[in-house]
Amino acid sequence: MTRTDLLNADSAWVAALLARDREAAERILHAEYALVLVHPAPARVERDEWLRTLADYVITEWSVRESTWDVRGDMATHLQLVEQTAVVRGADRSGPFALTDTWLRDGDGTWRVWRRHSTPLRAGAMPRS
Repeated sequence: MTRTDLLNADSAWVAALLARDREAAERILHAEYALVLVHPAPARVERDEWLRTLADYVITEWSVRESTWDVRGDMATHLQLVEQTAVVRGADRSGPFALTDTWLRDGDGTWRVWRRHSTPLRAGAMPRS
């Protein structure tokens, strides 16, 4: 597996988010995936809850302002500054976000998102189910 494989996996991850494609997201997410926030309020959204929320996470704009990768063996981190226009369960989630995705490579060589750390730089608390 090459760095290109990782970049392709990341592109598929973004496409699944934008399309609200649960089946694609299930293939991309690690079995132990969690979305973790520490600001504006601490929250941990486990994989199953996140997948249920995906249908109600409507992103109409997604613009990556900055992006940097670090890869070491079977782990990679992707730090991004993303500007999004989005609504989650009726709540506005628009604005800039600092995102860090941690990717792990499975035994078969497939890259999967294990954690997403998200810090909204303007948006309020994440709506929960």
